[in-house]
Amino acid sequence: MAPKQRDASPAARASQCTASPKEPPPPAKAAPPTFKRQTSIYALTPDRRWLRPSWAFPLYAAALGLTLLLCFVWQPSYELLRLQYTFVGVGLLLYRVYYYAHKERILYFIDLCFVSSIFLIWSLWFCTDGRCSQEWLWAVYLVAQGPVAGATFPLQTPLTLHHPEAFESFFLHASPMWISYAVRWRWAGFETIPSVGQLVAAAFWKIFFPWFIAYLIFLLVQPFLPDKIAGYETLVDGLILPSLTTEQRLNAKRQKYSSYAKGVLMATSLHAVLSSSGFLAAALAFQYHEVQIVWILCVFMGCLISGARFYYQSAHPQYVAPGQLQGFINMSIAWAFVLPTYCHAAGYYRFW
Repeated sequence: MAPKQRDASPAARASQCTASPKEPPPPAKAAPPTFKRQTSIYALTPDRRWLRPSWAFPLYAAALGLTLLLCFVWQPSYELLRLQYTFVGVGLLLYRVYYYAHKERILYFIDLCFVSSIFLIWSLWFCTDGRCSQEWLWAVYLVAQGPVAGATFPLQTPLTLHHPEAFESFFLHASPMWISYAVRWRWAGFETIPSVGQLVAAAFWKIFFPWFIAYLIFLLVQPFLPDKIAGYETLVDGLILPSLTTEQRLNAKRQKYSSYAKGVLMATSLHAVLSSSGFLAAALAFQYHEVQIVWILCVFMGCLISGARFYYQSAHPQYVAPGQLQGFINMSIAWAFVLPTYCHAAGYYRFW
């Protein structure tokens, strides 16, 4: 005997009276599938799962250690150094292409950090034997050492090893200054050392200004492009339109275009100001070896401290990490070390 059913609502009883007794009940609506990436946690969001032992920790620790040894300790050939750096750098970039394609963040690749990494790797292979101008080599060096490395301060980029996306974020910003250091102080011979003004001008006109204009124009016309492209997230969107779905972001850009355009202009202007600070630090580092070492240590220590905070917050969710202001404080601390070191090396003052 079938179990006794509960009393149906009046609307349901009415429908049962008019329906044919032979008519089967409508099938239940299937629940929508749950995809893994819909429930996943971003690699740079603190969570206990990132503390579990995995293959990622020894793999990326080995890649990090080998890169540091080749750039600062050992004396490899130029060919070996560029081969190792290209293997690691291109491998991580290809992973990000796959990752960002799934996350609809492929337009992150038009940001200066990615453009700089591509220029750097290209220059390692195609700017040998005098095939590139000195000004171009200065520009590649300054962009890698300045805005890209200096971005670790406001972004508070952590040194993390638990996931390829997390490690690539650190490697993308920090490693270009290591390889540039090795090339500058081992193989790049200069008859005369360019002035700070010459270095900044070369970086600005050769790379930064053309990129900046193209980037700004694209951001301003993106809302008028086809829906697929207009809906893609950019790095600026993370600042002015955070935590929005693709549809919400697209509507915000098109229906409130004036507000969006104002946000783009403010974000890119801030980018230019912070990049100028990075260019100056890189130009000072180009002049003297000790300034270069201090600048590299400031960037590395900032990432190391941010990484320690990340893992501590993963283990202790109640911990509240410092806000955005801490990044600018860290930048000021770095300048408090870099500027006196430069003054000492240049002979303006003798601190020790």
